[in-house]
Amino acid sequence: MVDNTARIKGVGFAVPELVRTNDAPVFDWIRANPPPHTDLFKGFDQRRILAPGQTLLGLMAEAAAAALVDAGLGAGDIDLLIGVASVSDYVSPNGLVALHQTLNLPARCQVLPLGTEFTVFNDGLVLAEAMIRTGRGLRNALIVCGCNWSRHVSYHEATCIGAADGAGAAVMAVSDDQQRFALVDVVTDTDTNYFGAMHMSARPAGTIDPPPPYLAESFTTPLMYIGDAGADSYKEYGAKVPPRIVDRLLRRNGLAADEITLIAHQASSVLSDAWAEAIRPGQYLTTLPEYANMTSASVPVTLAARYAEISRNDLVLLTIGLQQQTSAVLLRRRCNRGQIGI
Repeated sequence: MVDNTARIKGVGFAVPELVRTNDAPVFDWIRANPPPHTDLFKGFDQRRILAPGQTLLGLMAEAAAAALVDAGLGAGDIDLLIGVASVSDYVSPNGLVALHQTLNLPARCQVLPLGTEFTVFNDGLVLAEAMIRTGRGLRNALIVCGCNWSRHVSYHEATCIGAADGAGAAVMAVSDDQQRFALVDVVTDTDTNYFGAMHMSARPAGTIDPPPPYLAESFTTPLMYIGDAGADSYKEYGAKVPPRIVDRLLRRNGLAADEITLIAHQASSVLSDAWAEAIRPGQYLTTLPEYANMTSASVPVTLAARYAEISRNDLVLLTIGLQQQTSAVLLRRRCNRGQIGI
């Protein structure tokens, strides 16, 4: 019997060479004038930051190329490009579209940017698997998530503390290799009571005179914002809900927590420590100390960077977004006796 299961056939990541440590001069102002909510952002030793002249598109192309090599595929094999460039140069179209051109993907390859921010990678895996499963000729999907948020935070606000840049990619393709991870299940949760409590937007910088026939203001580049309501959602939703979602996923699939490897969004050790204590996974892989908070790219970068270290055959990817929205995806591989896996 032919196995037409869609599996993660390749992974790749890219981070800039420029390292920003905790004693970097850019943090001098907040050290002298601690802003509200700095207690929410901990656990970072260093961050990778785009240097002047470097682009998010370049990072995403590097990550995507690595994933293609790992999958043993070429650009011409890809039928779907899905993910996000965050923050894109344009409001629309998203920078993911430019990646199609940079990689020289075929004209038949649909570009599908997603606007779900930090849950994008999980959403991309789920959508790609579903589209492949329809059996309508789509066999190879490339999921790419890139982040340049070090350029989109205020260095007078707490959000700057963990901001870092990076890109992660995965190829989901039809494969009979059971040592590759296949999608098993997904559980999501959304609480729209927190809509806007955390957000990314441009801020008014001045008034245009004479006023044009629209809002008569000039604006900053888009900047991440988290105020008091956002801090509350961080503590009440961010710390408490994701472990419940993982528990529901595991119970539904007859798994104990010590049977899984967990890779999760990495906003801060405040959250990751809370999740580790509540979930107690058999293995918890992270890149938080060295790569910090790469927002939408955190999970795919960590998956690719730590892939060889995964010791369980059941893998849970946990993502949480600004909405607040949580996604927990269960993936499974089957290893022969004597191979890595428990």
